[in-house]
Amino acid sequence: MQTDQFLPDLRRVFFGIVKYPPGGKLGPRIQRGIQFVYLISGGLEIEVDGIRTAIKPGNLALMLPERQESYYFHPDQESEHSWCQLDFQQLPQEWVEHLQTLPIQLTVTPEMEQLLELGLMISANTRIDQQVVLKRLGEALLQFYLAIQQVPEDDRPDGIPRSVHRACRFMARFYSQPLTLEQIAEQAHCSVNHLINQFNRSYQTTPMRYLWRLRIKQAESLLRHTELAINLIAEQCGFATAFHFSRQFKACHGLSPKAFRETFRKRP
Repeated sequence: MQTDQFLPDLRRVFFGIVKYPPGGKLGPRIQRGIQFVYLISGGLEIEVDGIRTAIKPGNLALMLPERQESYYFHPDQESEHSWCQLDFQQLPQEWVEHLQTLPIQLTVTPEMEQLLELGLMISANTRIDQQVVLKRLGEALLQFYLAIQQVPEDDRPDGIPRSVHRACRFMARFYSQPLTLEQIAEQAHCSVNHLINQFNRSYQTTPMRYLWRLRIKQAESLLRHTELAINLIAEQCGFATAFHFSRQFKACHGLSPKAFRETFRKRP
């Protein structure tokens, strides 16, 4: 079946987040649509049609229509999870059969987490009709799930610690400013040494090298798609001087920013 299309008869999409106390329980209930459950912290076992599965923190679980499900939260810890609920007028049987072949849980990627967070932010805006946007976010989340499960298991992205997520989001927002490692660690709610260790495990690099790589990527985009002067691109991408930018860029690409721009323009 084709899965690279908008979902048929998608009626409404909801995003939410909740914390359950130790020993909390939800259900039993019949799942009315497709639901994604993202376990942020704590512990969770989901029983579906009598079969229990432990959901790992940092994983996204897929709940399917017309199944009886019960949620059992960690007996000794508070557990937090967010969700995305997709409700349909009627989900075609071919979709149901295809979804039944998917794994019940996958590691959340940064893109998935951002979709869930964006869904929560948009849901909180009561001044507009959010459903068109929420539907597209729900569809995007499902398409990510479908795409990742097609990747061989050994090649799928590993779970990224929340401290690294926070640091990456902070750098993506403020890369044009003169950030220090201490500022990044503060935003990630951890020590400098812990953040360095987490980055090495997750990305095989340091936070500051990740930041420079992010700045270079932003500069590449501006060189390709704008007519901005190189000194302005250097400033907007967080480089102290145009000379520093050119040196860093050439070390990465083997070309100066000017030569890179000219090479891109010559491509058909």
